[in-house]
Amino acid sequence: MFVGRKKELDYLEENYKKSGNQIFVMYGHKGVGKTSLMFRFASEKDCVYYNARPCSGPQQIYFWQRDLGKTGLSSFGEIFESIDEGRAFGKRVLIIDEFQNIVKYAPEFMTSLITFLKSAGNEYMVLLASSSISFVENTLVSKIGSLALGISGFFKVPQLRFMDCVAYFKNFSTRDCMEVYSILGGIPAYWARFSDKLSLEENIKRCILHPDSALFEEGMQIITGELRDVNVYCTILSCLAEGKNKLNDLHLHTGFSRAKISVYIKNLMQLELVEKVFSFDNASSMNAKKGVYRISHSFLLFYFKFMFANYSELTAKTPAAFYETYVAPFLGELHEQSFKKICMEYLDLLQQKDKLPIRPVSVGEWVGKDGTIDIVMQNEDWDNILCYCNWKKECFDLQDFTRCIEVAKKARLTPDYVMVFSAGSFEQELMVQAEEVGNIELVDINQL
Repeated sequence: MFVGRKKELDYLEENYKKSGNQIFVMYGHKGVGKTSLMFRFASEKDCVYYNARPCSGPQQIYFWQRDLGKTGLSSFGEIFESIDEGRAFGKRVLIIDEFQNIVKYAPEFMTSLITFLKSAGNEYMVLLASSSISFVENTLVSKIGSLALGISGFFKVPQLRFMDCVAYFKNFSTRDCMEVYSILGGIPAYWARFSDKLSLEENIKRCILHPDSALFEEGMQIITGELRDVNVYCTILSCLAEGKNKLNDLHLHTGFSRAKISVYIKNLMQLELVEKVFSFDNASSMNAKKGVYRISHSFLLFYFKFMFANYSELTAKTPAAFYETYVAPFLGELHEQSFKKICMEYLDLLQQKDKLPIRPVSVGEWVGKDGTIDIVMQNEDWDNILCYCNWKKECFDLQDFTRCIEVAKKARLTPDYVMVFSAGSFEQELMVQAEEVGNIELVDINQL
């Protein structure tokens, strides 16, 4: 089922309506929905689609001409001429999926494409799609040189939002969707493996932990598909999943030099698999932790926290027994981390609609030694919105709120406005105070 992507579809449609030929590079994580997005965009247009394989240039031409139902074509130029035969009604869309598989092994491809567009009988919007973020961001331009000037734009397809997850799983409650989103993230290819007619536990056992399931080895495939030195990356990721999230922690545990760890983590951050969290810039650093690292890719965190760390037991035990022992007792930690991202998505929507009490110019998190402010938003006048996200407690009470304000004092951040998001309920006394004070907003999960 196709959900979301209005912004992306509007972007493609606006550019399609412009006159002249265009080449757009679309890229993002495998399974994020690039192909579905392109097919939806081109559904009522004259479209030619080709999915490139990792093979030599001549073999690529052989496959492509066969897909076109042609024979005797011996170059990419001839392939393009064959595609251009006949007049189209309106601009044509040419989609080349996983195009890095051509560029890597056939350096003449981009030259042939750009030369073709200069003399083509029809107008074309060319979409070059790739699941290799590293190739597009770090290698493509150097690989094709000045030919990169012929590219009209680069378009990174983001993961889908939590609200899209709610629309996708119609039989799940809001809380169910939150728990699913904390494991699968915004990758629709993963969503398609789950059923909203089964419980989260049953989905995990059937679709992730079972050795014959499609997602059983997905965590490792994410790493091997983009990175070399897999052993080093797996070592670092397993440490982060275990909570060793500072540079010195990683150094002491792995024995790797700090310089080496920094290089490898930088690569993981470029691929949006890991993030570095700093305490909010304009807050006190006295009681703050230095920058900490986290696995930001939801499914990768699940894989390394539960499956990679306990791989022997994963192989030896049944999915049910493994879930009961190694997953169920600790799953709430993943839900808690994801809940903060969902709350941030809600704040982004409020900001877009100009419904926040201030116009924030900076957003961050304050990671303290004795507590955390989950989200800090600040405007040009240093007015703050401090946000706390409660996943664990069934009822968030006045005492919990007081502790939050104590954390703000340690951060030396004035709580001009306070928002508390809770997966549970709010104590009546706190609700009364929030109404009386006026600068406190309490948000439950049904509002998200």
